[in-house]
Amino acid sequence: MRILILKNISTELFGTITLAGRLFHYFNKNGIDCYLSKFQESKIIDSYDYQNKVLPINYWNLKSNKNVYKNLNIDIIYCLASDDALAAFRLKKYYFKSAKIFIGVYHPRQFMVPTHFFTNYQEYLYTKIIKNIPFQNLIFMDEACKKSHQKYYKIKFNDSPIVPLPMEIKGKILEESFQKDKIVSVGRITNFKPYTFGVVRAIKKLKSEKGICFQYHIIGDGSDCIKLKKFVNAENMNEHVIFHGSIPYESINKIIMDAFCFIGMGTTVGEAAGIGLPSLVAIIDEEDVSYGLIGRLPNNILGEPGEDLELISFEKSLNNLYNLSTEEYLEEKQNSLKKSSFYAISNLADLFLNTFKNGKETKINISYLDQCLFRLAQIQFRFFLKKEYRYK
Repeated sequence: MRILILKNISTELFGTITLAGRLFHYFNKNGIDCYLSKFQESKIIDSYDYQNKVLPINYWNLKSNKNVYKNLNIDIIYCLASDDALAAFRLKKYYFKSAKIFIGVYHPRQFMVPTHFFTNYQEYLYTKIIKNIPFQNLIFMDEACKKSHQKYYKIKFNDSPIVPLPMEIKGKILEESFQKDKIVSVGRITNFKPYTFGVVRAIKKLKSEKGICFQYHIIGDGSDCIKLKKFVNAENMNEHVIFHGSIPYESINKIIMDAFCFIGMGTTVGEAAGIGLPSLVAIIDEEDVSYGLIGRLPNNILGEPGEDLELISFEKSLNNLYNLSTEEYLEEKQNSLKKSSFYAISNLADLFLNTFKNGKETKINISYLDQCLFRLAQIQFRFFLKKEYRYK
């Protein structure tokens, strides 16, 4: 089986880019022939192993790299975003006629682009793909993502597999000692991840009402970073919030391993649990509440909205955690370790491979004109989109 992971990777680090690199390395390390696309020069990819399997790609002109692709016999094309799927069907048409195309759905609104006043070409193409791809080839990261797309498209994706996010799980506590005042978050600071604002409010209230003083370390950058810094300043919390900005992935554990608590969603919260940190699962679009500690939750709860679970304020969660006895706190660390094993890539890789084996052949005609109109629609209709669908 020869796999091409298709992702428009450039200079910014997103969750799906981390996922692409993780799968790429794991498959090759374990004897699975796997290739990865690269849209432009990127320090993110330039540091990867297996550079001979990193392939240049130009979504605007797929034939510009025909010498790279024409002699490859790709069996599986795995797309990690809806935009990548358009290029996948064109690649199949030009070079890999027998390849099976799979699309991963890693956001509850991934294939949704509704406008206020009129339909748009972007939504037309998404609908075309969703209604024509074999449902076995549509991979959802969790039940919440599947349910949101079923509701939006009024389609039952009963045959679509759920494959949880694979993570690099250490499976051990990296630092036995910890700083009881240290809270950490890692991730993009963006519109649909507003929980950092809620955490700042919570620690301010805990300080004023209960005398509990936390230091909140935020690792990451994003479109709302300046807004968050202004908010911290307005709340007079500069002494309690430390912005680290974007740092190399391999350096993150050095900063977070002695933390008292981690707060985040997606891959970051699972991997933090994997080094024994009690970790609160933040929720997409929610500022002030989480699902609580990951070690106490069912499997595959990583922050998607709409789960049938209690919502707990950050203030309450942090207060409860702070007031645990030493024995109770150490038990929460062990709960985190146990839960994190569910997400280990070594436990999930075979699920990906079996899904690829069971997928079906499909042909969806996506033309160069379609690709161009799609890009123009992205620019033209961005501000006509309903606000909650603009950021993914």
